[in-house]
Amino acid sequence: MFLGDGPDGDADPLVLRPANCPHHAQIYASEPRSYRDLPVRYSELAPMFRAERSGVLSGLSRVRQINLDDAHVFCRPDQVAAEVRTAVVAVLEVLDTLGIEVSYLRLSGRDDSEKWLGEPGQWAAAEEALRVVLDDVASPADLPWHAEAGEAAFYGPKIDVQVLDTRGHEETLATVQLDFNQPERFDLTYVAASGERERVVMIHRGTVGAMERMVAFLLERHGGRLPFWLAPVQVCLLPLPDGGEALVDDVAADLRARGLRVRVERDGSLGNRIRLARERRDALIGVLGAREAASGAVAVTDPASGAKASVPLAELGDRLAEAARLRVPRVDL
Repeated sequence: MFLGDGPDGDADPLVLRPANCPHHAQIYASEPRSYRDLPVRYSELAPMFRAERSGVLSGLSRVRQINLDDAHVFCRPDQVAAEVRTAVVAVLEVLDTLGIEVSYLRLSGRDDSEKWLGEPGQWAAAEEALRVVLDDVASPADLPWHAEAGEAAFYGPKIDVQVLDTRGHEETLATVQLDFNQPERFDLTYVAASGERERVVMIHRGTVGAMERMVAFLLERHGGRLPFWLAPVQVCLLPLPDGGEALVDDVAADLRARGLRVRVERDGSLGNRIRLARERRDALIGVLGAREAASGAVAVTDPASGAKASVPLAELGDRLAEAARLRVPRVDL
């Protein structure tokens, strides 16, 4: 594939990237590393492309271009457990914030077949390090975990974070993966305290994985409405000509100054504007008319729950900003 003109008048070559890992490995290999420099961590939210067959494409869950929350850690063997623990704790915290319940954690290891890269002793040590992490992380969180032979990637064992979708089907939302293959293939090393070059350990980690797949999962989990703090439009204000127009711009400016995402819808009948706001899945709908102007309040509706309340203007901004700060799924009206 070619794009534009190169320095010599030729088209610049482009390659559709199927994975971030080799690029991060090459960045690591671009300069000498000491044991004192480790761990080295690279993180990237990057577009990637897969030649998926048309028959397996499905909405946002399975697409040909994904934007992947991807990170790679290069560390010493004695740092593996700490780095894996950091990654797993981060995943659990993020999923809890998103309102996604983790079903269990899985240690995916090798079986007795010959399809695995690396020495069996290397695998055994790596799997034991992952077991230590799981014992340390799962118990305080009251999460079950178990090991499954044969579920590892061919290049190393991993910890998979398993969840159930709304149909009760199990899927993996996040993975922390050890890799024995790329450090060998790219000759990734560091200078140890002894002065000798030693092989680095590579860890693949993602917190939410593919953005498209995560959005699809959240929409499904929350019935098509993202939580209040994530909603593209958190408040849709609908002014009425009998008194709301004089207030709406000041109310919208105050909410926006607090970091809230606000839409003002002026055109059309009130009923039609409410219908459009519901169709867009706006998180809250606020009506401002003569009665609200007289009482110094906003008539607020939560379309998800049907809850309605008259919220004083003096409280509205503080309550909504606090709900966004705390990342609550729904605002308590």
